[in-house]
Amino acid sequence: MNREQMIEDLHRGVCTVVFEKKDGSIRTMNCTLHPDRLPERQQLNEVGSYSPTTSNQVRVYDTDLNEWRSFIADSVQSFTSSQLLKEA
Repeated sequence: MNREQMIEDLHRGVCTVVFEKKDGSIRTMNCTLHPDRLPERQQLNEVGSYSPTTSNQVRVYDTDLNEWRSFIADSVQSFTSSQLLKEA
């Protein structure tokens, strides 16, 4: 699955991503870009100015930690669209 497909699924619901972190450890993250699951608008303004360090970086909202996180698409070992929501 490429970066664009991941982002499309993230906009449709909560996904589970297993990826290798920069330190070599493996992380499993439940995350989304679905508007109904994102924090209030004033918090989104900070993300709007976010500039990824690589074109392969994906910025997501971690639904377990309730914080913004990112991962490198090439480091993904597993990507599951587990909870697709209705269109916003």
